[in-house]
Amino acid sequence: MARASLLVCALLASVPSCPDLFSLATHGFTPPTVDMTTAVAFPDPAGVRVLVSFTAVNPNPYPIAVSGVDYVVALQGTPVYAGTEGSVSVPENGGKTTLTVTGVIAKNSPVFSTLVTGQAAAYTISGTAHVDSPAGVPVDVEFSDQNSFVVPSGLPFH
Repeated sequence: MARASLLVCALLASVPSCPDLFSLATHGFTPPTVDMTTAVAFPDPAGVRVLVSFTAVNPNPYPIAVSGVDYVVALQGTPVYAGTEGSVSVPENGGKTTLTVTGVIAKNSPVFSTLVTGQAAAYTISGTAHVDSPAGVPVDVEFSDQNSFVVPSGLPFH
């Protein structure tokens, strides 16, 4: 009997809190969205360094945890860099969290030779956010957004 009670206590301790479950049952779970992206570029000895910032928005009435974000940045349909960001928390009720990812478009990349100083270069960032739902069920949320950055001067020769 004592073992059964300990097992029940252990199981109850591992489930989400009652307010989380109540909120999930009452309001459901709406996956977060990527609200917008922005990017800036800088000369780099290996090519051009691009910092892309994107904002995750949580429409739920409770905070959510994102265990990681896998992403790919592409120019003209060609992937130029990719990676994984660690865990973040996104506040409730339209709360936002901004992540910035960085990478280098190598000067030997086919798209590097198409970059023109002072001109806008269109990019796409896409990926998957691994969300830990309040019910303890992981949810993968795919995202994609497009924008552009101004190609800086001072880039290394092609």
